[in-house]
Amino acid sequence: MKISEQFALDTWLSYYPENMTYDEIIEAMTDRAQAHKAEHIDIWEIVEDHDYPYIAQLIEDAKVHFEQTAQLVVTEYKTALQELLDYTGGWDITDEDHPIYIARKALEKEASL
Repeated sequence: MKISEQFALDTWLSYYPENMTYDEIIEAMTDRAQAHKAEHIDIWEIVEDHDYPYIAQLIEDAKVHFEQTAQLVVTEYKTALQELLDYTGGWDITDEDHPIYIARKALEKEASL
């Protein structure tokens, strides 16, 4: 499960089965044919007066907001790191144990938000 999915579920649900995927949980909350699976999902008290499709939309909105916000942070971090590498000449370091080399490799990783 992606970080954004877990964040969104934990924001609005107090319990959900660990063996269910994000999509399965949303489907159980929105598809009448899957409603029996929603019996194992508990919502936080603050939203107990709302129906499951409404809460599923809140979850989806929280997921999207998390992804957008986290992407902004990651972009700022990568920009700062690139500027640091430019300033220090870190692009030329080949020692794999060097912290700047490790930081440079971090730029190549794709974040799973």
